[in-house]
This record gives sequence, C-alpha cells and structure tokens, in this order.
Amino acid sequence: MKPEKEIREEIIKKVANIDVKADIQHIKAKLGSIVVPSSPAPEEVEEAPKERLHKQPRGLLKTSGSSVGRDKESVSLFSLQTYDDSTNPTKNILSRNTSITAHYLMDLWQINEKNDAGYYVINNLSEIAKPLNIIPQELKNYIAYLSAYYYPVIKREKTEKGKTRISISNDFLFSVKWNFLLKDSEYDKIRSDDEKVGTRLSYYLKNVPIESIEIKPNPYFIEELEGRGLGNILVSDDFLAFSQGLSDIAYKIFSLSGSNKPHFKIGFKKLIGKKYLNLESQVYGVKNDRGKRIRAGRGKPYAIEKIKEGFIELQDKGHIKSWSYEEKKDFFIWEYTNKIFKHKELYTLCDKGKSRNDNKTQKKGSK
Repeated sequence: MKPEKEIREEIIKKVANIDVKADIQHIKAKLGSIVVPSSPAPEEVEEAPKERLHKQPRGLLKTSGSSVGRDKESVSLFSLQTYDDSTNPTKNILSRNTSITAHYLMDLWQINEKNDAGYYVINNLSEIAKPLNIIPQELKNYIAYLSAYYYPVIKREKTEKGKTRISISNDFLFSVKWNFLLKDSEYDKIRSDDEKVGTRLSYYLKNVPIESIEIKPNPYFIEELEGRGLGNILVSDDFLAFSQGLSDIAYKIFSLSGSNKPHFKIGFKKLIGKKYLNLESQVYGVKNDRGKRIRAGRGKPYAIEKIKEGFIELQDKGHIKSWSYEEKKDFFIWEYTNKIFKHKELYTLCDKGKSRNDNKTQKKGSK
C-alpha cells in the first residue's frame, strides 16, 4: 500500500487531467485505478459520569464540629434524640444523625423548587428518610430538633474599620412549618385540651398525621451559600454516605476540617474550645453558676487519645492525607484530601482551569 501522501498527489494529478465536460463514468474510470486505504471507524469512548457537587455553608460545618455529641437529656430506648418541648429551648449538643440530617436538608433545599416564601416543601417523609437510613418518625424528631431548639451559630462579618469579627449566637438552624391533617374527632379533642394547644409540638408529632413539612435554612447559612459571611465549600455527593459511617469524634473532626483550609495547624487548648471541637467539659469537667464542679472531666490525656482515634479513622477512610500531634508544642496539624471536600487549594495547576467555574462561589481567602 502506497503512503497516504503519494495517494493524495496521484489523485490531484488525475483530477487535473480530467476534462471539465467529462461525464461521471469517465471520471470513475480515471480514478478507479487508485487504491485508497479504508480508515477504521473511530471507537466510541464512553465518558465517565460527572461527579455531582453541592455547596455546604461553612457555618453549618462549624456548628456540626462544635455541637455534635451525645445528648443524655432527651433520648429514647433506642438512643434517638427525641424532641420534647418541655425542656430548655437552648441546646449545646446535637446528635450526629441530627447534624447529618441538617446537611442533607441543606442539599435538598438547594436543588429543589421552593415556594414563594423560599421554603422547600417535603410531601413524602419516607422518600427523604430512606437515604438517611432512618424511619419517618426519626426524621420528624431530627427536623424538630433543628427548628425548635437554639444552637450556636457562628458568623463572620467585617467591622466599619475593616477588621474581621467572629460572633456566636444561639439561633434556629432551620425555619420549619409543620402542616398536620386533623380528623374531625381529633379537632374536637384538641380544642378541649388546653395542654395540646399552642406550642405543644411534641403531641402533634407523636399523634397527628403530617401532610407536609416546609423547611428553610437559617438566613446566615443562605448568605454563606451565596458566598458571603464565612462562605461555603463544594462537597461530593458522597458526603452523606461518608458521614453516616463515622464515629462521633471522627465526624466532629471531619466537619471542622471541612470548614477550614486543607492544611491546618492548631493548638490543643484552642482545638477543644467552643469554636472548634468544644470538648472542654470532657477535659476539665462541668461547674455550676457558683463555680462548684458538678461533673469531673476525663483529663487531657484521654481527650488527646480520642482525637487521635478520630484522625486515624479519617485517614483510614481516605479523608485525611496526613496528620500529627506535636507533644512538645502541644498542637495538631493535618491535611485533608479532595475525597469529599473540593477546596480550591486542592486542585493542581492543570486542574485549575477545569475547576475555576465550580469554585467561583467559594469565599476567597476564607479559613
């Protein structure tokens, strides 16, 4: 077989010698002697499915990191964080499953249509509960916790002098409207019982069928999704499944790390503070208003070992790339991968062009 270049030159010469008025048969006869190699059909390359990403507000991640723990005041026989409107409306502890539900609802609120008031309407509790591996009753309890108790919400803002202010306030994580379906007999029963009128939400949750639940994140979180305040970070759609497989301490570190840059260094005393892992009560114990210790702490060595266990778990599962504890300087240092959190600093130079559009809403220089 002749080289392709020679074949092309031969075709050009023969075409040049063909009379303009030549018929089709004459042209075929002239070119018929040229043997042209057949080109194989290009193979179809199946594109890998693109990973779906969504945004999580850094403030909610910080709240998860500082507030998640075991609630010993409101638990059922199955250790379910159960809503009870007779308890203190301010909470410092959030169960891991309640926190995971909050992040899942944040994703659903972003991708689904909202009503005129900005609420995402849940009409099928079972459909929402299934990815969380819970039953609808548990989902109702978790949503009640997110909307009926005040939790620490961390906000960052600029002062008039250009300095950065961090403020922590107790606020609802979500605004929720409950729509119940009452039978005629149930309506008469509730009318005659003053204890079930007003704010007694727990009665309705336990006894009355729900038609729909309307949810909307705290305004601070909405601002962060828009790139203001603490900003947001893009996360993989595996965020939910990954979170469900973690222990409490690993989940706290996971959430805290995601709210910061991939490379992070922090002293132990600061790490256990309220703005971070909030483990001071476990280390030093709990005192009453008079300063008397009412519960002993487990001490610093215990806390350090628990934190180490969390890092080991996260490294084994692919979130943490490396970590260490410098005993002499008393600080932790870590670096996380892009397995779940897609921080802009984790992209290489060749990836930056590809990822620039995805990361444009991430707050520049946010920590």
